[in-house]
Amino acid sequence: MKRITIILSLFLLILPSHLFSQNISKKEIKSYETAVLLMNEGRYKEAIPILKELIRNNKSYIDASWTLSDLYGKMCNDEKMISTLAYIAKPNLPRYSNTLLRLGKAYHQTCNYEKALETYKMIPEKDATFFKRAAIGIKQCEDALELMQHPVPFNYKNMGTNINTEFDDYWPSITADESLFSTTIMLNKKQGESQFGKGVHEDLYLSKKANGAWSKTQNMGQVLNTIGNEGSQSISLDGRYMFFVECDRSNGFGGCDIYYSIHNGDNWSPAINAGSVVNTRHWESTPRLSPTGDVLYFASTRPGGIGKSDIWKCKVEVQANGYLKFSNAENLGSTINTEEDELSPFIHADNHTLYYSSKGMKGLGGYDVFVSYKNGKGEWSAPKNMGYPINTCKDEIGFIVNANGDKAYFSSDGQEKNGRGRDIYEFNLEEGNYKPAKRMKYATGKIVDATTMKPIQATIDVFSVEKDEMVFRSVSDKATGDFITCVPENEEYGVNVSKKGYLFYSDNFAAKEKLTLKKADFSQTDKIELDKIEVGKKFTLRNIFFDFDKAILKKQSNIELDRVVQFMKENPTVRIELSGHTDFKGSEEYNMTLSNDRAKAAMEYLVKKGVPRNRMEYKGYGKSQPIADNKTEKGRALNRRTEIKIIGK
Repeated sequence: MKRITIILSLFLLILPSHLFSQNISKKEIKSYETAVLLMNEGRYKEAIPILKELIRNNKSYIDASWTLSDLYGKMCNDEKMISTLAYIAKPNLPRYSNTLLRLGKAYHQTCNYEKALETYKMIPEKDATFFKRAAIGIKQCEDALELMQHPVPFNYKNMGTNINTEFDDYWPSITADESLFSTTIMLNKKQGESQFGKGVHEDLYLSKKANGAWSKTQNMGQVLNTIGNEGSQSISLDGRYMFFVECDRSNGFGGCDIYYSIHNGDNWSPAINAGSVVNTRHWESTPRLSPTGDVLYFASTRPGGIGKSDIWKCKVEVQANGYLKFSNAENLGSTINTEEDELSPFIHADNHTLYYSSKGMKGLGGYDVFVSYKNGKGEWSAPKNMGYPINTCKDEIGFIVNANGDKAYFSSDGQEKNGRGRDIYEFNLEEGNYKPAKRMKYATGKIVDATTMKPIQATIDVFSVEKDEMVFRSVSDKATGDFITCVPENEEYGVNVSKKGYLFYSDNFAAKEKLTLKKADFSQTDKIELDKIEVGKKFTLRNIFFDFDKAILKKQSNIELDRVVQFMKENPTVRIELSGHTDFKGSEEYNMTLSNDRAKAAMEYLVKKGVPRNRMEYKGYGKSQPIADNKTEKGRALNRRTEIKIIGK
């Protein structure tokens, strides 16, 4: 296969000389073929003098100059790449317009927009094909210069040698608590050097934060990495899942597929193929799990898209054992995607802000980073370029933002000439830098069996009470019971923890004054104890809300009650009593009636959602069973509650 590729390359490179010029001798063609073979074998330094000699002896051998320029480009010698083309950009030489287009692109890709414009505009209109391509380049350069006139606040910092290596480093990813930082490293690839015969391949790496500093990044080992390519990775916000792309596996659907691994204790599971909904025989890459755990965003070239590579999404269902089920792949549409390439979607912890890279919109060249915001209807806003100098004429990819929304990370080969190629950078997101829609805090905890105190794996749901929407979903670590979750800052939010065979935990946290700390006050003990289902056991639904002085359920109660529906489905033999309780205000008769009506309203909601009526009872207890002091508003609020008691199993 490699030999066929070389022969085809030679044919394509040589053919134009025979078509356009009779001044190329057989000896020169033979020398040119030798130079191309040396290039394909990575022997750049041996190919250069041969090409130089050809150009020196025959300036009309345009292919030799183009190839030498391309070779200097591979070696990251921008000055010689440009000067080689400029030497033959003469009207009296063959293929003048083609050379001008190449020279214009060379200036363009080295951020010299003025010279690129000047060169593009030299292409005569009579050469329609090249004139049309130049017009595209002119528009791109004009767009870049306009963006440069309005720079955004940006003081980047190279993340240093603990994260970056001598090779290409990209696809940064960070957990919500900022304790883990993962990257992809292109091993053995050095800037300007040939990859031929050097075992160049991608591997997954991970760094841990200790005492406020990142440790030296470490290879994730043979469980995930092979002699092939593993890359385009992203770690979920809770650190429970690692998504990545792996190539040429026997269970793959295409050349490179999306896989995931589950973190338990100190170990990562072997790679799990995401399946045929996510993977096709086409190209899939740059996966990213939403904070709610119910959507996977990724890039794909599959049919049905808008451009070359589009951003897609599919539904995700987190199983009780932590495995994931994928369904309903869907293109994000023309607001996000263009006729060109889009990749590296990053959905922020707020679940409303999408960052991604695109070649198809107004930018500075290569891949630029854009941001779009999702409204309450699930519609994405028109993407906005993150601006100069965040974006350059090179590629800015893998843009991510921490949960708190004040720091960003990305990979670029255009921020500095360091001789290493792609590095990962960090910077503080200032106002005007298109920050996330809202700030998030993280919370940590442990889930254990209330009797044995042993860790258990359970599902944690966090939702906004005010907006009646899911904010975050996570699954606790099977080995340790530990979990990390995100909660909205300055918003009232509810929490449900559930596991089949156990009563589920419900709590509510009111909005607090703005905190300087990133960590949320999730639980005083940071430990949640779940009771197994037993007759007589009961638990309080902290997120059931009624209109004042009425038995009409508020919309904010839906998420909590839907979890009760799920609880009843997962435990099909359980029978429950829904009970209503009030504070001490009002007469005993009034409170008894109100509490009874509220309990009935909760039960009727469950019936409408498919729970059989014969599995439920309801009863109002008025103010007869207080659980807190009625002298304070806080105590009275605790007494106004809806409870569930197990009356059969």
